[in-house]
Amino acid sequence: MHRRRVWQTCAAAAAMAGAGYTYDRTAQASAAWRTLRTFIDVLVICADYKVNFRASNDAPALDRVHERAAARLLRRCQENGGLYIKFGQSIAVQSALLPPVFRSQLQGLYDSAPSVELESLRPVVERSLGAPLDSVFAEFSPRAVASASVAQVHRARLLGDPEGCWVAVKVQKPEIKRQITWDLFTVRTCARLMERAFGIPLMWSVAEVERRLREELDFLREAHNAERAHADLERLADGWLRASV
Repeated sequence: MHRRRVWQTCAAAAAMAGAGYTYDRTAQASAAWRTLRTFIDVLVICADYKVNFRASNDAPALDRVHERAAARLLRRCQENGGLYIKFGQSIAVQSALLPPVFRSQLQGLYDSAPSVELESLRPVVERSLGAPLDSVFAEFSPRAVASASVAQVHRARLLGDPEGCWVAVKVQKPEIKRQITWDLFTVRTCARLMERAFGIPLMWSVAEVERRLREELDFLREAHNAERAHADLERLADGWLRASV
């Protein structure tokens, strides 16, 4: 009887774990799983520094601790993708505060990010436009011409445009909105953990990164800024400069 109850408990736990994983993957874009993996890596990095970063060790040994931490951080940002690419890029520019190996390792995050298939993006575009894709564009390139951490750009021609000019359509990747709350929570928690563990003030930078990220995800704000820049350029007295810009 006891053995049977143990098996039943294990089966129930496995079923709940499987259901939770499936829900997280389909409804939350794996946000919880990404958070768990990040916490594990940050704890490993903290433990590595606590155990191996000592004044009694020679310089090469200390450099290896930095290298392991930077490599682990790079791998986590690449595997998680999305906003973690932005986080890693923000860390890469902190050359005055961090060892050079962090900058050299994380510079790879500035390369083009993987793009999302058009069929996954179609609902995002149509929801934003309030109309089917084919009713707005005469042609819409299925392949992205550029892809970054949170968005990608497609070439398209507007329906009814007599000149048939190409336009650039910037589309936010569909999983970003579902991941942002979890991801920002994770970054704040990890920064607070490292701040307490090593006495390094980090929370001020997290607040600034969060503010900038939210601005970057506001495409209406970006469009307004583009229109404002266009209007300012139109007022330039120098016609040649206006055309060149």
